[in-house]
Amino acid sequence: MEIKNLIMLTSITYAMKAKDILIRNGIRSDIVRTPKHNSPTGCGYSLYVPKKFNEAISIIRSSGIKILGTVNEGDSA
Repeated sequence: MEIKNLIMLTSITYAMKAKDILIRNGIRSDIVRTPKHNSPTGCGYSLYVPKKFNEAISIIRSSGIKILGTVNEGDSA
């Protein structure tokens, strides 16, 4: 089963930073390993964001953290 609502990041360090930023903005997230079939580099870490997904993407990008891709509603972007 594919995990939805993933924001793929470049490293565990950036995943932790992004999670902290989202917490400060009232958005819950969990750090998960990026599924191999979704990872552009073959490995990595993602944030699972069950609610306020688009808002979370915007907040992370505005914080200067590079997003490698997303998985939402079965689509990659």
